[in-house]
Amino acid sequence: MILNLLGRGILLVAGCLSVAACGKSTPVVPISESPEGIWRFSETGVSESTLRLASDGSFSRVVTDLEDRNCVSSSGSWRTDGESLLLEITAVSNAPASGFENYRFVIQDGRLQLGETEIYTAVGSMVSCTDYGFGAWAGELRATSDGVEMLFEIVDVILDMYGGQLQVEGISTTGVGQSRMLLQIDGSPNPLNPRDFTVQNVPGSTNTFYGFYHPDPGSLTFSGFDTTRLLPTGILTLSAVGPERVTATFSFRANLRVEGEVGPGGATFAQIESGRVEIVYR
Repeated sequence: MILNLLGRGILLVAGCLSVAACGKSTPVVPISESPEGIWRFSETGVSESTLRLASDGSFSRVVTDLEDRNCVSSSGSWRTDGESLLLEITAVSNAPASGFENYRFVIQDGRLQLGETEIYTAVGSMVSCTDYGFGAWAGELRATSDGVEMLFEIVDVILDMYGGQLQVEGISTTGVGQSRMLLQIDGSPNPLNPRDFTVQNVPGSTNTFYGFYHPDPGSLTFSGFDTTRLLPTGILTLSAVGPERVTATFSFRANLRVEGEVGPGGATFAQIESGRVEIVYR
């Protein structure tokens, strides 16, 4: 079975595809280099395909139709067998998938050729569908405060997976009035992967978490609660992360952001419990 991604002849293959199997011949060129790296094939103004072959044997790929403003991501594992590059696909557009691709490859003059026509050049960084802006983040951001569950609409997500940073912002209209929540984690200089991030507020700390909650963003006299003052506690557990998907749980105590202010009902802190983030870029 062959699926034509984006209708532009970029193939996701369940089975095995090779130039020889299509009845074409390609001169056998000895492979003296590994294809490990980040490669891009581009037709100006038409389409782009970026392929990351990581040292741990995993691959990720983003294929974009620039004319129709569509983007498809895929991921899995890779290996070489002689002149063949073998890709095993385990996910497409953040959903489980199963398939294989088999390309004859040649590396020459710093370029990677797959099959007969696709010639990739080396690039410095990987992209995701979010970089093209053809879709939007959607999903769930919820938490409980004073026994009341709040559901937030996602309004902004900034994700730098390889730089180790994430910011998620939501606005809630459940209950009385409107509230705002902002979550930030910083794992730099390491990339993001499943682990714990904690409120620390100590210079030089790593794997840090910042939480902000404002029950009345329209107030002119109250700046909200956050985790920067009076040594509050908090943790965000990142359970899954990819360039287009984030799943995490969190809880934190947020104190007055500005000393001397008073929150609604005279509150001096907010205890945020049972928080959950599950968002996908589509």
